[in-house]
Amino acid sequence: MRVLIIEDDSLFAEILQTFLEDNNCTTLVADSIASAKLHLQSSIFQFALLDNHLPDGSGIHFIDFLKNELPHDKPLPVMMITADENQNLMLEAFEKGADDFLVKPLSLDLLWQKMQRVNSLYQKEAQLAEQAQHLSSLLNKQEHEEQLARYVYEHVASTLNTETECVDTYIQSSSSFNGDVFICDTAPNGNRFVILADATGHGLAAAISILPLVATIKAMIRKGLSLAHIVHEANKKLCIELPDDKFVTLIGVEINFSKQKLDLFNGGMPDIIAIKHDKTLERFASSSMALGILEPEDFDPGIVSMQTHSVSNLFFFSDGLIEQQNPFKEEFGMARVLDVLEKNTGKEGLLSQVVNHFTVFNEMEELQDDLSICDLQIAALMDAHLYQKKQTTLSNTGKLCASIQLEGGLIGTSDIVGCFDSLMRCADVVGDMRQRAFTVFAELISNALDHGILGLDSKLKNDYAGFAEYLMLKEERLASIDENERLEMHFEFNPKTSEIAFSIKDSGKGYEVKGTGEMDDDSLSGRGLSLIDQLCKSVEVTPPGNQTSVVIKREF
Repeated sequence: MRVLIIEDDSLFAEILQTFLEDNNCTTLVADSIASAKLHLQSSIFQFALLDNHLPDGSGIHFIDFLKNELPHDKPLPVMMITADENQNLMLEAFEKGADDFLVKPLSLDLLWQKMQRVNSLYQKEAQLAEQAQHLSSLLNKQEHEEQLARYVYEHVASTLNTETECVDTYIQSSSSFNGDVFICDTAPNGNRFVILADATGHGLAAAISILPLVATIKAMIRKGLSLAHIVHEANKKLCIELPDDKFVTLIGVEINFSKQKLDLFNGGMPDIIAIKHDKTLERFASSSMALGILEPEDFDPGIVSMQTHSVSNLFFFSDGLIEQQNPFKEEFGMARVLDVLEKNTGKEGLLSQVVNHFTVFNEMEELQDDLSICDLQIAALMDAHLYQKKQTTLSNTGKLCASIQLEGGLIGTSDIVGCFDSLMRCADVVGDMRQRAFTVFAELISNALDHGILGLDSKLKNDYAGFAEYLMLKEERLASIDENERLEMHFEFNPKTSEIAFSIKDSGKGYEVKGTGEMDDDSLSGRGLSLIDQLCKSVEVTPPGNQTSVVIKREF
């Protein structure tokens, strides 16, 4: 400890100096206030012993300088030592900032104990100040990081709901970040997807868990993949990227307008409630594990299919709705949701009714979890799709022809289906025609690659339990695809005849053409052509069965 002794009694100053240096202190003596100032300007001290009676002034009036006017930032502990046994003087010294007070004659051992105690308090205060500054720095850094994360999250969230027609949603976060996410999008084949995902917990950690899933799902919708395929790939991605104690529950709905069919997936979420036209309710409980828990080979999506004509609305939500507790610790519960839906008169929207009942029940309590609700109006959506205005303006001149050949590993890694859709969009092919062409093209490409080149058995896809095996085998065979394998495509669009013609040929061994009557509507296994026949003006399979040519004509 470096100590400044401000004392005009040279003998007493020498006694203090000797004692302190014996206790491993470094000392300097100033016999006046002026001398003390010179030392303080040239050196830094950790302690000051101050006499009150000095040749050029009172020590008590020098305290303010020692406490507030030194050139360095760290405060200087000051102890007054005086022969004045005056309580008023002692009180004034403490008011001006003295840390302790001793009256001469004094015990040197007591002096040392007091100095150590005062010095210890200053060190603790300095440590606390440093910790507070460090904490403030961390909080500022965290705030900046949260602002950046919030910007990224809000930007991503704003791109999720590209289709909002007949889809009413209510989203409320329990913190700055939402661990629930809605995705509403239409695939190039015209199928509509509505997906609600809920990550473990809430806040920033939950939001981070959900963002990788969003990009995967959006990409697969753009490729025209089915709900079963999307769920499988999402589960696989989360198994790889999420810690063992994290998972994502999810509800997925795929609406196939051409087949007038709904596919439903419920993985770990509360029941999906189907409201029929006769006002009765049908519940679809979770039939699968949440995503990110089971390995792909053990995961069964448990897709449920139903016809759209029997359903008026699909109502579903995250568990933040039914698990929220009011001030009396009562949960909102599924029974209250069902009661509101059963008593619905149609005068007010389903979503508004449930939210209003929830708000009254909750009595302004903070949300314990993120809350998301969706009312998917199936009947209204089907009507809107049926009677939507078709595009009538179409160029009647020119012709577009394109040929592409893929070989070897590029067959599996190229997004040829997306390329085909972009080609149609560039040529302003009208929506309904483009959707049918995309569906046919995607099915034929899938058949040519999966069954023609890779030799996969399509019967695996007839059982959802085998779907994972099918995807794993496909991934393995794509990784070792022979460089001599080929996939040839030719595309023609003729605005004059309002027709699209394309042919697809693979380097596989071909197959035996089956009659379309032998195929199920929902199956193209074994390269069945029933769906393709329904969507095309003509279908021709060239022996030995590894080339298919189709013509699609616009429907007016």
